[in-house]
Amino acid sequence: MDWAYELPFGKGKAIASDSHGVMQAVIGGWQFSGLTRWTSGFPFSVMSALNGGWPTNWNWRSWMVQTAPISTGLFHNAQGARMAFEDPAALQAAISTGTPWRTPYTGDAGTRNNLRGDGFFGIDTGLSKSWTLRESLALKFAWEVFNVTNSVRFDDNPNTSLGTLSSSQNLGVYSKLLTTPRVQQFSLRLSF
Repeated sequence: MDWAYELPFGKGKAIASDSHGVMQAVIGGWQFSGLTRWTSGFPFSVMSALNGGWPTNWNWRSWMVQTAPISTGLFHNAQGARMAFEDPAALQAAISTGTPWRTPYTGDAGTRNNLRGDGFFGIDTGLSKSWTLRESLALKFAWEVFNVTNSVRFDDNPNTSLGTLSSSQNLGVYSKLLTTPRVQQFSLRLSF
């Protein structure tokens, strides 16, 4: 969703419509704009590195086969790292029971892109003011803020390789961000 709203102040507007000179230069010509994004998470898969994870060709591992619902979200492990799974050790141990996933059988390609990472909500906004100096000369001031809510979106490709049980603490751990922290910028532009 995006928007651009000219604030109702100054000459010909709802508030102070008869302003001129210094008053018009201060309160007139302001515009508020923005862009809002709200998205679901990207899909990802879990790949087996265990025995039985090479069902079609020794060079190509297959994806795990989902056999029951698997909850994904934003969780933290004991070290405070952000991760996609609430209990990766239980998921690692579930391989022996076949639920909620199992290793692929011979010739099986597995289940690809069946899990979803975190979604994202973000807002970028701008506040600008324009002055017409002459017919072909204008000045514009702008204050823009990107990622106003300082929202974080993690890479929707967390560590998804199942290995030994000792490596399960890293299963689903996010290794990088897809967003940048809040940034603000000011600009002054002369158009002629």
